[in-house]
Amino acid sequence: MTMFTKEINKDVPIPLYYQLKNIIKTDIENGTLKTGDTIPTEMEIMSHYNISRFTVRQAISELVNEGYLLRKTSKGTFVTEPNKKTSFIKSFEPFHQQIQELGKTPHTELLDMSVMKPDDRIRELLRLGTNDKVISLFRRRFADATPVVTIQNYLPYNLCHFVLSHDFKDVSLYNLFMSRPETCIDNTRTIVSAETATPEDVKLLEVKPGSPMLCFNNISTTSDGTIIDYAYAHYRGDMNKFEINESPK
Repeated sequence: MTMFTKEINKDVPIPLYYQLKNIIKTDIENGTLKTGDTIPTEMEIMSHYNISRFTVRQAISELVNEGYLLRKTSKGTFVTEPNKKTSFIKSFEPFHQQIQELGKTPHTELLDMSVMKPDDRIRELLRLGTNDKVISLFRRRFADATPVVTIQNYLPYNLCHFVLSHDFKDVSLYNLFMSRPETCIDNTRTIVSAETATPEDVKLLEVKPGSPMLCFNNISTTSDGTIIDYAYAHYRGDMNKFEINESPK
């Protein structure tokens, strides 16, 4: 089995595990090691670099925790798809932009767009009247050819009827909102929960029954407090990692 492309330098004051970690990480990021490749065994790495088992395990463990490697019992350690890392508290980056920043091609499939009378729960969440209608928007989104999330939106028809003229293959709902003063988003409240895959998740996101899911419930408002969007999204738990950045007040 081919060893990694760089050598460890024992003459510099940089921890050996950290050097090894960065050597492997660099080979993954530059494509020398590809998704699905098996890396050398602990013994092979120890022998090649003349380092301890503890050093090797520390480097490998950190790469596993960061989503670069995956251990499989009795099979070895494999290069895995790096986890998607998204800031969702202080950033409203559109999905297309987030995926492009990861070097992948975004794609959106519109599964349903219809005008309907909402049930009591949706009507209360959007603060609508008894006779008000909503636009139901259901999409599946991809990174390259892999489905990563489904998103269901409910929008008040009287404010958002303009979205009906778009198919959302190349248009961001967020950008549409921000392009019009009456729907410009000022605040989004997000509740995150960990759940298991529903039968719909299994079918649309190509995951196994019982797989972990990250579920987001969002309510977006304009500067005057008008609710213009209630959305819930189901993200594949095996391909997504989310980062919260907060500043103390």
